[in-house]
Amino acid sequence: MRGRPDLYISYKDETAILKNSSNKFVALIISLSLLVLGYVADDYWILLLSASIFLTIATWGLNILSGMAGQISLAHGFFVAVGTYTAAVIGGFSTEFPNKIIGYELDMIIWLPLAGIVAAGVGLIIAPLAVRLKGLNLALVSIGIVYIGSYILSNLKTVTGGAGLGRKTAGYTLLGINFKDGLEIGTLFLTKNQVLYYIGLLVALLLGIGVKNILRSKIGRAYAAIRDRDIAAEAIGINLARFKASAFALSSFYAGIAGALMFSTIGAVDVERFGLLFSVTFIAIVVIGGVGTVMGPIFGSIFFGLMPGIIKFVIDHSEFIRDSIPLNAAQIERIIFGLFIVGFLMFEPRGLWGIWFRLRNYFKAWPFSY
Repeated sequence: MRGRPDLYISYKDETAILKNSSNKFVALIISLSLLVLGYVADDYWILLLSASIFLTIATWGLNILSGMAGQISLAHGFFVAVGTYTAAVIGGFSTEFPNKIIGYELDMIIWLPLAGIVAAGVGLIIAPLAVRLKGLNLALVSIGIVYIGSYILSNLKTVTGGAGLGRKTAGYTLLGINFKDGLEIGTLFLTKNQVLYYIGLLVALLLGIGVKNILRSKIGRAYAAIRDRDIAAEAIGINLARFKASAFALSSFYAGIAGALMFSTIGAVDVERFGLLFSVTFIAIVVIGGVGTVMGPIFGSIFFGLMPGIIKFVIDHSEFIRDSIPLNAAQIERIIFGLFIVGFLMFEPRGLWGIWFRLRNYFKAWPFSY
Protein backbone atom coordinates (compact mmCIF):
# COMPACT_ATOMS: atom_id res chain seq x y z
CA MET A 1 0.00 0.00 0.00
CA ARG A 2 2.89 2.37 0.73
CA GLY A 3 3.98 2.30 -2.90
CA ARG A 4 0.69 3.53 -4.30
CA PRO A 5 0.84 7.10 -5.69
CA ASP A 6 -1.11 9.81 -3.84
CA LEU A 7 -1.93 7.42 -1.00
CA TYR A 8 -0.74 8.96 2.26
CA ILE A 9 -0.77 7.26 5.62
CA SER A 10 0.17 10.34 7.67
CA TYR A 11 -0.48 14.08 7.59
CA LYS A 12 3.28 14.68 7.52
CA ASP A 13 3.60 12.73 4.24
CA GLU A 14 0.63 14.52 2.67
CA THR A 15 1.97 18.01 3.48
CA ALA A 16 5.59 17.31 2.50
CA ILE A 17 7.09 19.78 0.02
CA LEU A 18 8.32 16.97 -2.25
CA LYS A 19 5.85 14.13 -1.66
CA ASN A 20 7.48 11.32 -3.63
CA SER A 21 10.57 10.35 -5.59
CA SER A 22 9.01 11.56 -8.86
CA ASN A 23 8.61 15.07 -7.43
CA LYS A 24 12.20 14.98 -6.17
CA PHE A 25 13.49 13.88 -9.58
CA VAL A 26 11.56 16.62 -11.41
CA ALA A 27 12.77 19.24 -8.89
CA LEU A 28 16.37 18.08 -9.43
CA ILE A 29 16.06 18.29 -13.23
CA ILE A 30 14.51 21.77 -13.07
CA SER A 31 17.19 22.97 -10.63
CA LEU A 32 20.04 21.67 -12.81
CA SER A 33 18.40 23.17 -15.93
CA LEU A 34 18.14 26.59 -14.28
CA LEU A 35 21.76 26.44 -13.15
CA VAL A 36 22.98 25.53 -16.64
CA LEU A 37 20.64 28.03 -18.32
CA GLY A 38 22.11 30.87 -16.28
CA TYR A 39 25.54 30.11 -17.72
CA VAL A 40 24.74 29.34 -21.38
CA ALA A 41 21.99 31.92 -22.10
CA ASP A 42 22.96 35.28 -23.57
CA ASP A 43 22.70 38.52 -21.60
CA TYR A 44 19.26 39.49 -22.96
CA TRP A 45 17.61 36.26 -21.84
CA ILE A 46 19.46 36.35 -18.52
CA LEU A 47 17.85 39.73 -17.84
CA LEU A 48 14.39 38.36 -18.71
CA LEU A 49 14.90 35.25 -16.57
CA SER A 50 16.11 37.40 -13.68
CA ALA A 51 13.05 39.63 -14.05
CA SER A 52 10.84 36.52 -13.88
CA ILE A 53 12.55 35.39 -10.67
CA PHE A 54 12.22 38.78 -8.98
CA LEU A 55 8.59 39.09 -10.09
CA THR A 56 7.93 35.64 -8.63
CA ILE A 57 9.23 36.75 -5.22
CA ALA A 58 7.10 39.90 -5.26
CA THR A 59 4.01 38.02 -6.46
CA TRP A 60 4.41 35.40 -3.74
CA GLY A 61 4.09 38.28 -1.30
CA LEU A 62 0.85 39.50 -2.85
CA ASN A 63 -0.42 35.92 -2.98
CA ILE A 64 0.10 35.58 0.77
CA LEU A 65 -2.02 38.67 1.36
CA SER A 66 -4.70 38.28 -1.31
CA GLY A 67 -4.66 34.61 -2.30
CA MET A 68 -4.19 33.08 1.15
CA ALA A 69 -5.60 35.71 3.55
CA GLY A 70 -8.18 37.23 1.18
CA GLN A 71 -7.12 40.86 1.72
CA ILE A 72 -7.41 42.84 -1.52
CA SER A 73 -4.51 45.24 -1.98
CA LEU A 74 -3.57 47.49 -4.89
CA ALA A 75 -0.61 48.99 -3.02
CA HIS A 76 1.85 46.14 -3.48
CA GLY A 77 4.01 48.24 -5.79
CA PHE A 78 4.48 50.80 -3.01
CA PHE A 79 6.06 48.16 -0.74
CA VAL A 80 8.30 47.12 -3.62
CA ALA A 81 9.36 50.77 -3.80
CA VAL A 82 10.08 50.84 -0.05
CA GLY A 83 12.40 47.84 -0.42
CA THR A 84 14.04 49.32 -3.52
CA TYR A 85 14.90 52.64 -1.88
CA THR A 86 15.89 51.05 1.43
CA ALA A 87 18.45 48.97 -0.46
CA ALA A 88 19.53 52.00 -2.50
CA VAL A 89 20.16 54.07 0.63
CA ILE A 90 21.93 51.35 2.61
CA GLY A 91 23.92 49.86 -0.26
CA GLY A 92 24.10 52.73 -2.75
CA PHE A 93 26.45 55.65 -3.26
CA SER A 94 25.93 59.20 -2.03
CA THR A 95 26.05 62.06 -4.53
CA GLU A 96 25.84 65.84 -4.42
CA PHE A 97 24.72 66.66 -7.97
CA PRO A 98 22.09 67.44 -9.20
CA ASN A 99 20.58 66.69 -5.78
CA LYS A 100 22.13 65.54 -2.56
CA ILE A 101 21.42 61.80 -2.33
CA ILE A 102 22.40 59.72 0.67
CA GLY A 103 24.01 56.28 0.44
CA TYR A 104 26.09 54.21 2.86
CA GLU A 105 27.68 51.69 0.46
CA LEU A 106 27.14 48.67 2.72
CA ASP A 107 27.31 45.03 1.69
CA MET A 108 24.43 43.14 0.04
CA ILE A 109 24.33 40.75 2.99
CA ILE A 110 23.12 43.79 4.99
CA TRP A 111 20.94 45.76 2.59
CA LEU A 112 19.03 42.81 1.13
CA PRO A 113 17.43 41.55 4.38
CA LEU A 114 16.98 45.11 5.66
CA ALA A 115 15.02 45.99 2.53
CA GLY A 116 12.50 43.30 3.45
CA ILE A 117 12.46 44.20 7.15
CA VAL A 118 11.83 47.92 6.53
CA ALA A 119 9.07 47.13 4.02
CA ALA A 120 7.53 44.73 6.56
CA GLY A 121 7.64 47.50 9.18
CA VAL A 122 5.78 49.86 6.85
CA GLY A 123 3.27 47.08 6.18
CA LEU A 124 2.66 46.70 9.91
CA ILE A 125 1.98 50.44 10.19
CA ILE A 126 -0.69 50.18 7.47
CA ALA A 127 -2.03 46.82 8.69
CA PRO A 128 -4.63 48.26 11.15
CA LEU A 129 -6.61 49.42 8.10
CA ALA A 130 -7.05 45.77 7.09
CA VAL A 131 -8.64 44.96 10.44
CA ARG A 132 -11.33 47.61 10.00
CA LEU A 133 -11.83 47.26 6.22
CA LYS A 134 -12.19 44.47 3.70
CA GLY A 135 -13.17 43.86 0.10
CA LEU A 136 -13.77 46.88 -2.11
CA ASN A 137 -13.25 49.36 0.72
CA LEU A 138 -9.78 47.98 1.45
CA ALA A 139 -8.94 48.05 -2.27
CA LEU A 140 -9.93 51.72 -2.51
CA VAL A 141 -7.88 52.62 0.56
CA SER A 142 -4.88 50.78 -0.89
CA ILE A 143 -5.17 52.91 -4.03
CA GLY A 144 -4.96 55.96 -1.78
CA ILE A 145 -1.81 54.49 -0.20
CA VAL A 146 -0.22 54.28 -3.67
CA TYR A 147 -0.83 57.97 -4.36
CA ILE A 148 0.22 59.09 -0.88
CA GLY A 149 3.35 56.96 -1.10
CA SER A 150 4.14 58.29 -4.56
CA TYR A 151 3.86 61.86 -3.29
CA ILE A 152 6.09 61.17 -0.29
CA LEU A 153 8.75 59.41 -2.36
CA SER A 154 8.74 62.15 -4.99
CA ASN A 155 9.52 64.74 -2.33
CA LEU A 156 12.14 62.68 -0.46
CA LYS A 157 14.81 63.82 -2.90
CA THR A 158 17.70 62.84 -0.63
CA VAL A 159 16.40 59.26 -0.81
CA THR A 160 14.86 58.93 -4.28
CA GLY A 161 16.57 61.71 -6.24
CA GLY A 162 13.19 63.21 -7.12
CA ALA A 163 10.70 62.45 -9.89
CA GLY A 164 12.23 62.47 -13.36
CA LEU A 165 15.80 62.28 -12.07
CA GLY A 166 16.01 59.07 -10.07
CA ARG A 167 19.06 57.60 -8.43
CA LYS A 168 21.48 54.68 -8.63
CA THR A 169 20.44 51.43 -6.97
CA ALA A 170 22.43 49.49 -4.38
CA GLY A 171 26.03 48.52 -5.11
CA TYR A 172 27.27 45.12 -6.27
CA THR A 173 29.29 43.99 -3.26
CA LEU A 174 28.58 40.63 -1.62
CA LEU A 175 30.64 39.45 1.35
CA GLY A 176 33.24 42.08 0.51
CA ILE A 177 33.57 40.97 -3.14
CA ASN A 178 32.61 43.52 -5.79
CA PHE A 179 31.10 41.80 -8.84
CA LYS A 180 30.20 44.93 -10.84
CA ASP A 181 32.69 43.89 -13.55
CA GLY A 182 31.95 40.20 -13.15
CA LEU A 183 33.11 37.45 -10.82
CA GLU A 184 35.90 34.98 -11.46
CA ILE A 185 35.67 31.62 -9.67
CA GLY A 186 38.70 29.57 -10.67
CA THR A 187 38.41 29.10 -14.43
CA LEU A 188 34.74 30.10 -14.37
CA PHE A 189 33.79 33.70 -15.17
CA LEU A 190 30.33 35.10 -14.43
CA THR A 191 29.08 38.49 -15.56
CA LYS A 192 27.28 40.86 -13.19
CA ASN A 193 23.88 39.83 -14.55
CA GLN A 194 24.71 36.13 -14.17
CA VAL A 195 25.74 36.66 -10.54
CA LEU A 196 22.46 38.52 -9.85
CA TYR A 197 20.58 35.70 -11.58
CA TYR A 198 22.11 33.06 -9.32
CA ILE A 199 21.58 35.21 -6.23
CA GLY A 200 17.95 35.62 -7.27
CA LEU A 201 17.61 31.85 -7.71
CA LEU A 202 18.96 31.19 -4.21
CA VAL A 203 16.73 33.84 -2.60
CA ALA A 204 13.69 32.60 -4.54
CA LEU A 205 14.37 29.02 -3.42
CA LEU A 206 14.50 30.04 0.25
CA LEU A 207 11.44 32.29 0.06
CA GLY A 208 9.52 29.72 -1.99
CA ILE A 209 10.09 27.12 0.72
CA GLY A 210 8.88 29.76 3.18
CA VAL A 211 5.62 30.25 1.23
CA LYS A 212 5.06 26.49 1.04
CA ASN A 213 5.62 26.13 4.78
CA ILE A 214 3.23 29.00 5.51
CA LEU A 215 0.57 27.38 3.34
CA ARG A 216 0.71 24.07 5.20
CA SER A 217 1.13 25.51 8.71
CA LYS A 218 -1.26 26.75 11.40
CA ILE A 219 -0.77 30.29 10.08
CA GLY A 220 -1.76 29.26 6.56
CA ARG A 221 -4.88 27.50 7.80
CA ALA A 222 -5.80 30.63 9.78
CA TYR A 223 -5.34 32.73 6.65
CA ALA A 224 -7.58 30.38 4.68
CA ALA A 225 -10.28 30.61 7.37
CA ILE A 226 -10.12 34.43 7.28
CA ARG A 227 -10.25 34.42 3.48
CA ASP A 228 -13.29 32.12 3.36
CA ARG A 229 -15.28 33.78 6.17
CA ASP A 230 -13.65 36.13 8.64
CA ILE A 231 -16.64 36.22 11.02
CA ALA A 232 -16.62 32.43 11.31
CA ALA A 233 -12.83 32.48 11.73
CA GLU A 234 -13.13 34.91 14.63
CA ALA A 235 -15.88 32.76 16.15
CA ILE A 236 -13.56 29.73 16.32
CA GLY A 237 -10.87 31.74 18.10
CA ILE A 238 -8.68 33.17 15.32
CA ASN A 239 -7.30 36.61 16.22
CA LEU A 240 -8.19 38.64 13.11
CA ALA A 241 -6.05 41.64 14.02
CA ARG A 242 -2.93 39.58 14.59
CA PHE A 243 -3.23 37.36 11.53
CA LYS A 244 -4.25 40.14 9.14
CA ALA A 245 -1.32 42.23 10.38
CA SER A 246 1.07 39.29 9.94
CA ALA A 247 -0.23 38.78 6.38
CA PHE A 248 0.51 42.43 5.55
CA ALA A 249 3.96 42.18 7.14
CA LEU A 250 4.89 38.97 5.30
CA SER A 251 3.54 40.30 2.02
CA SER A 252 5.51 43.53 2.43
CA PHE A 253 8.67 41.61 3.37
CA TYR A 254 8.55 39.64 0.11
CA ALA A 255 7.83 42.84 -1.83
CA GLY A 256 10.80 44.60 -0.21
CA ILE A 257 13.21 41.76 -1.01
CA ALA A 258 11.97 41.66 -4.62
CA GLY A 259 12.26 45.44 -4.97
CA ALA A 260 15.84 45.42 -3.69
CA LEU A 261 16.81 42.89 -6.37
CA MET A 262 14.46 43.88 -9.19
CA PHE A 263 16.12 47.15 -10.16
CA SER A 264 19.68 46.05 -9.39
CA THR A 265 19.98 44.61 -12.90
CA ILE A 266 19.12 48.03 -14.37
CA GLY A 267 21.37 49.99 -12.00
CA ALA A 268 19.01 52.96 -11.60
CA VAL A 269 15.45 53.61 -10.45
CA ASP A 270 12.96 56.46 -10.85
CA VAL A 271 10.08 57.08 -8.47
CA GLU A 272 7.66 57.46 -11.39
CA ARG A 273 8.08 53.72 -12.01
CA PHE A 274 5.97 52.90 -8.94
CA GLY A 275 2.55 54.10 -10.03
CA LEU A 276 -0.81 52.37 -9.78
CA LEU A 277 -0.22 50.44 -13.00
CA PHE A 278 2.86 48.86 -11.43
CA SER A 279 0.75 47.52 -8.54
CA VAL A 280 -1.99 46.31 -10.89
CA THR A 281 0.64 44.29 -12.77
CA PHE A 282 1.15 42.07 -9.73
CA ILE A 283 -2.61 41.50 -9.43
CA ALA A 284 -2.66 40.49 -13.10
CA ILE A 285 0.27 38.08 -12.63
CA VAL A 286 -1.53 36.41 -9.70
CA VAL A 287 -4.73 36.06 -11.80
CA ILE A 288 -2.90 34.60 -14.79
CA GLY A 289 -0.74 32.30 -12.67
CA GLY A 290 -3.29 31.07 -10.14
CA VAL A 291 -4.60 32.58 -6.90
CA GLY A 292 -3.70 31.05 -3.55
CA THR A 293 -1.06 28.60 -4.84
CA VAL A 294 2.72 28.38 -4.64
CA MET A 295 3.22 27.49 -8.32
CA GLY A 296 0.76 30.07 -9.67
CA PRO A 297 3.03 33.12 -9.17
CA ILE A 298 5.89 31.18 -10.78
CA PHE A 299 3.81 30.43 -13.89
CA GLY A 300 2.45 33.99 -14.08
CA SER A 301 5.84 35.63 -13.56
CA ILE A 302 7.54 33.46 -16.17
CA PHE A 303 4.75 34.28 -18.61
CA PHE A 304 5.00 38.01 -17.94
CA GLY A 305 8.80 38.10 -17.71
CA LEU A 306 9.55 36.10 -20.86
CA MET A 307 6.71 37.47 -22.99
CA PRO A 308 8.74 40.48 -24.31
CA GLY A 309 11.52 38.16 -25.49
CA ILE A 310 9.09 35.76 -27.16
CA ILE A 311 7.24 38.59 -28.92
CA LYS A 312 10.53 40.11 -30.07
CA PHE A 313 11.68 36.73 -31.39
CA VAL A 314 8.42 36.20 -33.33
CA ILE A 315 8.50 39.71 -34.81
CA ASP A 316 12.16 39.40 -35.83
CA HIS A 317 11.50 36.08 -37.58
CA SER A 318 8.15 36.92 -39.19
CA GLU A 319 8.10 39.40 -42.04
CA PHE A 320 4.30 39.03 -42.29
CA ILE A 321 3.76 40.29 -38.71
CA ARG A 322 6.18 43.19 -39.19
CA ASP A 323 4.39 44.33 -42.34
CA SER A 324 0.75 43.65 -41.39
CA ILE A 325 0.52 44.79 -37.74
CA PRO A 326 1.08 48.55 -37.23
CA LEU A 327 2.14 48.09 -33.58
CA ASN A 328 5.48 47.90 -31.86
CA ALA A 329 6.56 45.06 -29.55
CA ALA A 330 5.57 46.91 -26.34
CA GLN A 331 2.05 47.63 -27.64
CA ILE A 332 1.57 44.02 -28.76
CA GLU A 333 2.78 42.86 -25.33
CA ARG A 334 0.18 44.99 -23.50
CA ILE A 335 -2.64 43.78 -25.76
CA ILE A 336 -1.72 40.11 -25.31
CA PHE A 337 -1.34 40.53 -21.55
CA GLY A 338 -4.75 42.21 -21.32
CA LEU A 339 -6.41 39.51 -23.43
CA PHE A 340 -4.94 36.81 -21.22
CA ILE A 341 -6.26 38.52 -18.07
CA VAL A 342 -9.79 38.70 -19.52
CA GLY A 343 -9.56 35.15 -20.88
CA PHE A 344 -8.43 33.59 -17.62
CA LEU A 345 -11.03 35.47 -15.56
CA MET A 346 -13.77 34.25 -17.90
CA PHE A 347 -12.71 30.70 -18.72
CA GLU A 348 -10.03 29.58 -16.23
CA PRO A 349 -10.20 31.37 -12.84
CA ARG A 350 -7.46 29.10 -11.48
CA GLY A 351 -5.02 30.44 -14.08
CA LEU A 352 -2.08 28.61 -15.59
CA TRP A 353 -1.80 26.53 -12.43
CA GLY A 354 -5.33 25.22 -13.05
CA ILE A 355 -4.42 24.17 -16.58
CA TRP A 356 -1.26 22.45 -15.37
CA PHE A 357 -3.20 20.74 -12.54
CA ARG A 358 -5.77 19.28 -14.93
CA LEU A 359 -3.12 18.14 -17.41
CA ARG A 360 -1.14 16.47 -14.60
CA ASN A 361 -4.20 14.65 -13.31
CA TYR A 362 -5.19 13.60 -16.84
CA PHE A 363 -1.84 11.92 -17.53
CA LYS A 364 -1.80 10.39 -14.05
CA ALA A 365 -5.15 8.69 -14.74
CA TRP A 366 -4.56 7.88 -18.42
CA PRO A 367 -5.87 5.74 -20.08
CA PHE A 368 -8.72 5.85 -17.58
CA SER A 369 -11.03 8.85 -17.22
CA TYR A 370 -11.39 8.65 -13.45
